Amino acid sequence: MNEAVFTSLTVSAIAICVIFLVLTILIYTIKILVHFIPYEAPPPKPQPAPRTAPKTAPAATSDADEDIAVITSVMASHLGGSPGNLQVVNIQSR
Repeated sequence: MNEAVFTSLTVSAIAICVIFLVLTILIYTIKILVHFIPYEAPPPKPQPAPRTAPKTAPAATSDADEDIAVITSVMASHLGGSPGNLQVVNIQSR
C-alpha cells in the first residue's frame, strides 16, 4: 500500500511538471511570435449612408377601410387564424 501511494505521488508530480513545462513553452512561443508578427487591427468598415425614406403624404383612411379592418380582425379571431391569412372580398349590408 505504501509503495502504491509513493508511485501515484511520483506520477502526479511528473504530470504536473510536464504540464507546466508545456505551458511555459507555449507562453514564450506566443511572446516570440507577437514580437516578430505584431497584431494589426483591421481597418474599420465604412458605415453605409443612412437611408432616408421618401416622404409621402399619409393615406387618408375612410370609414369603409376601418370597417374592413375591424371585420377582418374579428373574423380572424373567431376562426383562430391570423388576419394576414384572411382576405375580405365583399361586404354586403342587410
